[in-house]
Amino acid sequence: MLIFIIQMGRTAKEIVKANIQEIISDLNKAYADEWLAHYQYWLTAQWIRGMDADTLKAVLLQQSADELMHAEILANRIIQLGGTPVMQFDKLIATAKCGYKEPPSDPANLKQVVQDVLEAEACAIESYNELSEKYRETDIVTKEIFEDLLEDEVKDEEEWEKLGANLV
Repeated sequence: MLIFIIQMGRTAKEIVKANIQEIISDLNKAYADEWLAHYQYWLTAQWIRGMDADTLKAVLLQQSADELMHAEILANRIIQLGGTPVMQFDKLIATAKCGYKEPPSDPANLKQVVQDVLEAEACAIESYNELSEKYRETDIVTKEIFEDLLEDEVKDEEEWEKLGANLV
């Protein structure tokens, strides 16, 4: 899929009532979290072993791809607003709100994997809920992006709760 990103025009900028730099900062925090979640889920999928590992691996890989798509959406909005997404991997952790949790040292500890994902999803849900409220009246486009991401994260949390309940 080819996406063309253009910066907002004059009228589009005029309807944004929030501080553009603050919006870009909030978007970059979310962008960093999505990249870190992508990496966390992808790496964990490669690492895990055990009876239910194949089931979790498939879900982790799908969610990894979803988180990368979220990062793309956020990067596009940052660029539209005239900002620059975090460009250096070593700055992602410093920028992120929710952060990164490496896979458990025991690759068979699938309960810990589920717990780590649930913690990440809970942080994302709280963050996107706060940000959608923050921009409800001042930047409708950014608000809708955060609401869409919030909806995805709520679905993910529900799926992981079910997966965790079904682990041997």
